[in-house]
Amino acid sequence: MSSLPLQQATSTTLNLMKVGDSGVIEDVQEQGDAKDDTLFNITRRLKELGFVKGESVKILHKGYFGGEPLAVRIGQSTFALRNFEAALIGVAAGVAPFSITHSEK
Repeated sequence: MSSLPLQQATSTTLNLMKVGDSGVIEDVQEQGDAKDDTLFNITRRLKELGFVKGESVKILHKGYFGGEPLAVRIGQSTFALRNFEAALIGVAAGVAPFSITHSEK
């Protein structure tokens, strides 16, 4: 039996990660106290785009001024997010994503 070092997962939000960092999404949550449905609609839209628990995510690029927008990769798709949107996405950084390989017949 081989002994492999375990990676220590760090919980953070997507906006705090650096370019090149990757991890697995833990949750997309509503934060704050919105008087209207704006925040609910944003979190719902993020989930519809694929920002759901268990998906791997990688930071590809951050803008020069203020770090906006963030270019992030989910699966084979690339999205641009604003910092406040990325702050809603909880990530387990440093976790190798589980990948499934499909064999072609």
